[in-house]
Amino acid sequence: MKIQQAVIGILILLFGLTPLAVAGEVVHLPEMEVTAKKEVSAEGNVKLISIKEEATPVTSSLPDVLDKVSGLDIQTRSIMTPKSSQVKIRGLDERRSLIMMDGRPLNGTGVMGGQFVDWSVLSLQNIEDVAVGKGAFSAKYGNTLGGTINLIPIEPEEKPSLNAAVGYKRYDTFSTSVAGSVKTGNLGSFISGGYQKTGGHLRNSSAEKKDFSGRFSYDLGDTGKLTSSVRYTNGDFNMPVGNEPGQAGFDPSYPSSIGSYLIGPGIKFPTGDTHGDNSFYTKERVELDLGLEMDWSGFSSQAKIYFNNEDREDTIYSYNQEEVVLKREAVPDRSWGWVARTEKNISEHLVGMGLDGNYQGYGGTDNTYVRTGYFASAVSDGVDDWDATRWHGLYLDDTWSFSQRLELYAGLRYENYFGDRRVDQVTGYNAAGKPAGFETVEAKFDEDALLPKLGLVFRPGSEIALHGRVARATRFPDNPAFYWYYGGYRPEVDPNSDVVRKDLTYEDAMEYEAGVTYTGLPGLTLKLNCYVYQVDDYIRWIFGYAPSRVVYNIDRVNFRGVEIDIQKQIANGFSGFANLTWQETEKEGDVLDGSNALSDELSELPEFKANFGIKYQGENGWEAKATLRWVDNRQVPYLSSGSSEEGTPLGQTVTLKNMEEFTVVDLLVKYPLPKTLGKGYITAGVENLFDENYEEEYGFPNPGQTVFLGLEFSY
Repeated sequence: MKIQQAVIGILILLFGLTPLAVAGEVVHLPEMEVTAKKEVSAEGNVKLISIKEEATPVTSSLPDVLDKVSGLDIQTRSIMTPKSSQVKIRGLDERRSLIMMDGRPLNGTGVMGGQFVDWSVLSLQNIEDVAVGKGAFSAKYGNTLGGTINLIPIEPEEKPSLNAAVGYKRYDTFSTSVAGSVKTGNLGSFISGGYQKTGGHLRNSSAEKKDFSGRFSYDLGDTGKLTSSVRYTNGDFNMPVGNEPGQAGFDPSYPSSIGSYLIGPGIKFPTGDTHGDNSFYTKERVELDLGLEMDWSGFSSQAKIYFNNEDREDTIYSYNQEEVVLKREAVPDRSWGWVARTEKNISEHLVGMGLDGNYQGYGGTDNTYVRTGYFASAVSDGVDDWDATRWHGLYLDDTWSFSQRLELYAGLRYENYFGDRRVDQVTGYNAAGKPAGFETVEAKFDEDALLPKLGLVFRPGSEIALHGRVARATRFPDNPAFYWYYGGYRPEVDPNSDVVRKDLTYEDAMEYEAGVTYTGLPGLTLKLNCYVYQVDDYIRWIFGYAPSRVVYNIDRVNFRGVEIDIQKQIANGFSGFANLTWQETEKEGDVLDGSNALSDELSELPEFKANFGIKYQGENGWEAKATLRWVDNRQVPYLSSGSSEEGTPLGQTVTLKNMEEFTVVDLLVKYPLPKTLGKGYITAGVENLFDENYEEEYGFPNPGQTVFLGLEFSY
């Protein structure tokens, strides 16, 4: 589908259906309480997504709920398969975006094969809504360029309740969950548990997950409440195996894919071998929160301390020999932090302030079994680094309702980042381009930044709001970038360019946004947002580049985009939505592509994306929904082998591999259960209705046509 066709389809869907549905009669639309004032604030736009409305009993993970949001790019590998860089906000992934649970960061260290955010372990049954904030325009949140995704938990209810769901879909994918809420006196509890399993659609991509969560609150009368929560996940995840035509052992019953063993540190297999079938890992993750909410003397305050711990066991099989060659234990994430915020209304001002700290660390690896004679060199254990990096921030902001027509926002944030660790630095390479020696060095990083934020909303009428925002934002090097760069894994400078490599530094951005929200027609909400982000010293990763990866700064990457969102109550139970996103990037000063001969952009991002859908709500509560998602073609950097005479990384060349555009159509029907059976729904539908062959990430085809059936009920 071409972009012109997508735009025409959007317009026909949302405006053309109105006269068709009501031909020859006057339509009386229901009263709508949506106003331009409620849709936009000077601090920033936030898109609120209801899990109850958007998820089904067979929804595999949270990214499946976010894939229709304008400005977001979603990349998955297989059903329930963990991976990094799965959700991007305006082209900026979890490295550069802040993912939170109830206002506290979930972002982990991203080392030892762990993800910065492992979406596969985030259960949906304890989440009420998801708030997506684009851009770093609020002073409340630090160390982010892309924005925020805040998961809003379900709170204990006054009346006892019980909810359960079960579902099944293609690829032997099964899920079930149960949740209950009760409140006795001052004590409230919400407890949930779930189980998911899948055979996966790629070779060796089955997965199984069990989870439990509890959220507890104790009311302190009129002054506030104490809160605590625990989230636990235990999962077994198989590692997708390469399965390409011409490859020894190719299995045509699975799609062609390149495979990934998902975990780290990297494994130096003998030449011609890699991980094989039955390779898997087991992960346990625990997240603990303790909070206090207080309302006193006009101040509304929250304070929270949190802790993350993740343990993993790896079992690696040889592809060629079909037997276990390595078992090990790892601790990819052991981080903790705290958040404290308060705000108060003073005349026409809402004044806020706060501070936060985040401390990221991890354990090493412990090899519990190594097959004798298999590896060419000794397999060593990794070392612990419990306090690898830490950052602190504090802010002060003010939202000033100058009049009913004008609202101003001003914020100032201070950030400090510190890293201090010992690193094994490469001292030379052999003829094959592999590290030939190491020395232990002290690597330190100590930086701070002052970040002003400004926003304005002008409402010339009750049906229209104009806004503009500007902010400085920073993102400090994450733990893997910090380690590998100072370990010597950085590119040599192209001698044919004028680019000079500089020491690794933090990303420093100026972000600008302007837009309009219009609600002047019955049942219509129209939003237009334009943005420009200028990111200096953008940190680039390329895996596979000799000796194993490289990390470096690009002088400047510019992000530009336009987002159009439309929501329309049509008539007679029909409603629709549509959005269109255009985005482009431009880079300057790339030491691996100094003349921009390869590409002058971050080519892995699509230029256009569009989503639209229509929903019908029947009188007895049943509903039907059809959605369409279209993503433009993309090109991704790909490594070609080779080595220079000195065996340095200059021997590698980067080419671009094309990923075709795709269109995916989904159907969903929900029908209420008979009242004698309680309150609930039977859910049925089809994902990828037309069996589109497409990829969100290069080398990993997505599932084909998938029929599903689910049941959910509550008491």
